[in-house]
Amino acid sequence: MKRSMLFIDEDQERNGATVSLEYLVQGFKAAGYDTTVLTWKQEGWTRAALSRSATLIDGRRGPLTTITMCFHFTYTVSPLSWGGMKNIVKDLIKFVAGFVIVLRTIRKVRPGILYLNEYSVVQASVAARVCHVPSVMHIRSQMLTGLFGLRRWIMRRLVLKCNDAVFAITKCEAEQLRPRPAEQGKISVVGEFVPTGGDAGVDVAGVRSSMGLPHDRKVVTMLGGILAIKGTREFLKAGETILARYPQAFLALAGGSRIGSDPVRREYDAACRTLIAGLEQRGGLRYLGEIPNALDLIAASDIVVSTSLQTHFARPVVEAWGLGKPVVAFRSPHMEDLIAHGIDGLLVDNGNVNGLTEAVLQLLEHEPLRLRMGQEGKKKAERDFHAGRNLAKIIARCDALCAAS
Repeated sequence: MKRSMLFIDEDQERNGATVSLEYLVQGFKAAGYDTTVLTWKQEGWTRAALSRSATLIDGRRGPLTTITMCFHFTYTVSPLSWGGMKNIVKDLIKFVAGFVIVLRTIRKVRPGILYLNEYSVVQASVAARVCHVPSVMHIRSQMLTGLFGLRRWIMRRLVLKCNDAVFAITKCEAEQLRPRPAEQGKISVVGEFVPTGGDAGVDVAGVRSSMGLPHDRKVVTMLGGILAIKGTREFLKAGETILARYPQAFLALAGGSRIGSDPVRREYDAACRTLIAGLEQRGGLRYLGEIPNALDLIAASDIVVSTSLQTHFARPVVEAWGLGKPVVAFRSPHMEDLIAHGIDGLLVDNGNVNGLTEAVLQLLEHEPLRLRMGQEGKKKAERDFHAGRNLAKIIARCDALCAAS
């Protein structure tokens, strides 16, 4: 079997999952694989890093802009509602269409192995099974719980039945699969990939200038854009008090805004933009929108904040550690598993704006504490999230599958 890999990139945007995929594609390319990515990304900057290490194939077919199914934990609408029933119908269409698109791509590319970047395109692994091609999957988030749990059960069974190996980024993602005894060997917990060289190679002054950040103030950064589950409003409300009590601080907010046709999201977006406008008028915040390189912004920051209100892995936390920056996060199962409170970061009760304010101020006002937590986080990033070591584990498993097939 030839050493070639076909990656399925389900995201239309460039987010944390895409960054991880970029590491994977580069790693397999360096290991001697021919690499191809089937992607639904359209904007040049979202595809640029992938195109440097792989041949890209456009996954669009007619009006179908993505084959990602609504199994992500953020799809909380009841399946008995009109919106829930529409999601189920769309998922059925995407399952069949995605199966056909990937099947045709496999027959065209003839890869030695298929790599899925998330469980929400599990139909790709079904296509691989039909073509007798080994398939592996990355599990990066929690699955949809649903009203009865039927869709989650179907998803788990398809993931474990149709994939030869599953890489979960934390034990939380691994435990949700509930494998049968014969399937336990398929699952490995492999931490995410981050650089750990520190910010010595980053022109911090240049980055701050290019992003419109002040050179003489402490920058507190949140990455996640304007989204309710990311806790954007909580970050902005805390920012109002932080700036009032510590005028030498400055807030940076990066990431896009996904509104769509949802009136609730539209209302939330409008409320956040009102807060943003007020903070910008005071000269205390810069809303950057989508940025091509989050690592540059983190390197130019003093503190990184993760205010996610629903539990999930937060890539900016480990990226901040890799660059020696301290972190503050809302408490959740994922963050409690990741952050040692008081040692490499500070945990705050979920949604507690006052607690978030006090935690950030504590780091702003105590430089030795800020530096110590950043260094402790850097040690953890080196130990658990070293890009080279974690990539090597995945590549070795895929080498074995290729050899066995």
